[in-house]
Parts: sequence; structure tokens; C-alpha cells
Amino acid sequence: RHVRNGAVIARCSQPEISWWGWRNADDEYLVTSIAKACALNPGVKVSGGMQHNGSSDGSEACDADFDSSLTACSGVENAGTPQKLLILDARSYTAAVANRAKGGGCECEEYYPNCEVVFMGMANIHSIRNSFQYLRAVCSQVPDPSNWLSALENTKWLQHLSVMLKAAVLVSSAVDREGRPVLVHCSDGWDRTPQIVALAKILLDPYYRTMEGFQVLVESDWLDFGHKFGDRCGHQEKVEDQNEQCPVFLQWLDAVHQLLKQFPCLFEFNEAFLVKLVQHTYSCLYGTFLGNSPCEREMHNIYKRTCSVWSLLRAGNKNFHNLLYMPGSEQVLHPVCHVRALHVWTAVYLPASSPHPLGQDEMDIYLPPGSQSQEFSGRCLDRLPKTRSMDDLLSACDSSSPLTRTSSDPNLNNHCQEVRVGLEARHTTAEGAEPYMGEG
Repeated sequence: RHVRNGAVIARCSQPEISWWGWRNADDEYLVTSIAKACALNPGVKVSGGMQHNGSSDGSEACDADFDSSLTACSGVENAGTPQKLLILDARSYTAAVANRAKGGGCECEEYYPNCEVVFMGMANIHSIRNSFQYLRAVCSQVPDPSNWLSALENTKWLQHLSVMLKAAVLVSSAVDREGRPVLVHCSDGWDRTPQIVALAKILLDPYYRTMEGFQVLVESDWLDFGHKFGDRCGHQEKVEDQNEQCPVFLQWLDAVHQLLKQFPCLFEFNEAFLVKLVQHTYSCLYGTFLGNSPCEREMHNIYKRTCSVWSLLRAGNKNFHNLLYMPGSEQVLHPVCHVRALHVWTAVYLPASSPHPLGQDEMDIYLPPGSQSQEFSGRCLDRLPKTRSMDDLLSACDSSSPLTRTSSDPNLNNHCQEVRVGLEARHTTAEGAEPYMGEG
């Protein structure tokens, strides 16, 4: 909920229209009531963006008065004309209509007054899975392939990220600039819907760009709303359908990484934070992403039998803190969503060619001013082995033991001593010999 204009971001699944064009009066009333409620309680004029706790100063009103005001037309007129509700369907129009065969469908604007339906055309999990498999195949090729750019374009991975970012920007612009409430859904509401909603919250509210806020965002919009981590990541013991696997959460983290690249000073966490989160999404070392829903995690007692990944990615861990972070910024992010502005996440997809982020042990050698020079020099000598000019410095630093000299690389001091001894012996022999006088 936006504090200044009272606009909200709501989420749901697709309506059950089917081929028969069924209508549900309760659904229609609920959707239209979102815009009316925002008009009745337009928020307060305070500094800041979104209100991350979901409450406002006007939330203490009586529930009975609020419900009665929704049904009374005079109450709506006195509060002002409601803004047109934006219903953002993550699917394409063709895919939404095709879902009628399964009992789903999309909203008809004739049945939902004061609503606008927009289709984003985001790909389904099967297309995303194929795109990710192509991306992995391209990244596993020999180094420096001649067709790298064309092969990367054929994966369509960056194109999918671009569409996701455009959908999130559309939601954030409608809420922040136009003051319009937004309702987001896809088919089931647990794949593309959390991608758009969670990304829009990061754009709007600087709280979700902190380490604490990012944890709250993942817990609420992904875990509590029932994203099927077990099926999508392949964690389940008995996987009945391999087609259920899809890197939905990884794709969203990649989009967050794109935002971090474009706004390096507006995130409290760094890239290593996101990389660790990707790794432990699939490592199963923590119980945070096990199961398909909170009900399954509660049923298997996951919360008590396992550790949370947030114990590692805590705010006090300096390895994941962004040194460029400016905590006082209230800026709403407006990223560039074009494909040419996006980059391959080399730290995840090409870790061998990606610069290794400094850990705490590597950062210890950079002491602050005023530290003892002897301690610094001794620590440097221990970490940096001696190498020859033709050796590879990276492989030499990775070696556990320093390089030793070989017969082909002799010690110059010993060599000079041997030459000196030979010269002295020759000079002594020349002095002790008698001069040659010739025959006779």
C-alpha cells in the first residue's frame, strides 16, 4: 500500500470463466471494491514511498462503517472518484483464452466496471525451463566461442528478463505516478505473479532493498504465498512430473541482480548475497526452501529440524554488505528494461570467468590507516608466494605451497660463487708456473 496516495498492489489467480463465460458476482464485487476502498482511504501525506507493513493511519476505522461505505454510492462520491483499477495479466491474451479449456480464463472489462486489463505476454514455466537449459548449454561451451552473442540471443533468457522488468515497472508507475491500484495474476498465482509483485515492491520501497527487508519480501511474497519450491527446484523425494521444474525464483533473483547493476548505491546487500541465495536455493543445506507450501513445512517440522538460510545471510555479516550503499535514499527505481541494457549473470552462469568476490579472509590484508606495518608485511608475505616472471600469478596464488626453484632456474648467488672460485683457481695456477723458454 502506497502511503501518499493509498494505492495498493493486490494479487490473485485467474478467474474461472471457462468456455461458457461463467460470471461470479462475488468476484466482480471484490475486484471493484479494491478501487473503491483506495478512494475512501487515500493515505496520508508523509515523506517516503510504499509502506512495507501494510497498514496506515486510517486503518483504525470501524469495519462496519467501512463495509457499509463500500455499498453506498454517496460515500464513494464524497470520497472522490475511484481510480481505474489496473488488472495486469502476466500471460498473453492467447494463453489466457486457451486456459478456458481448463476452467480458467481472463477478466472481461464489460463485467468489471472501472477496470483496465493489460496482458504482459510473459512466458510460462515450460518456455522458461527450455530457455534456461539453452543458457546452460551455451555457458558450458569452450571458452570464447565465435558465436557467443548469437547463441546467447537464441536462448531468449535476457528477453524474458526484459519482459519481467517491464511488467514490474508498469506496476510501480501505476501505483506511484498515477495513484492507481493494481491487481496482478497469472494462471495459478504462484510463479509469474510473485515475480512481478516482489520486483515492483523493490522498485517502490527502499525498505525491501535492505537485507532485512529483502528477507521479509522473500518470506511473505514467495514462501507464505505458496510458491512451489519443492517442485520448481526438484527438492521433492518422489518427483512425479519433471515438467514441474523451472528456475522461477532464480530468474527473479537474476532480475534483482540487474537492478543492483543499474543502481549500485541503493541496495544494502551486494552481489555475493544474491549468489549465496541462489546456491542455497538448490543446495538443500537449509530448510527455508524445502516443501511446496508453509503447510508442508509445518507438517514435516522443517522449521525445528533445519536451520534457516537467513542465519547465514544475516544483516550483521559484512561479507554481504554493499560498501556503496546510501541508506537515506527514498528514490523510486526506474530501471532501463531494454535487452541491450541487461547482462549475463557471470557469477552464477559463468563462475570460472567471473571475478571472485572478496571474502573476509581476503579483505583482512587491507588494514585501515594506522595499523602496524610489521603485521601487514608479515601477513602479505604469508599470502603471496614467490613466483618467476613466466609463471601465472593466479595459479601461483591459488597454490597451497610456494613455488620452489628447479635446476633450470638456479640461484644467481650460488652461480656467481662458483664462477668466482674458478677464476681464483685459474689465477693461482698461472702465477706458480715457470716461464717457457723454448727448446735448447
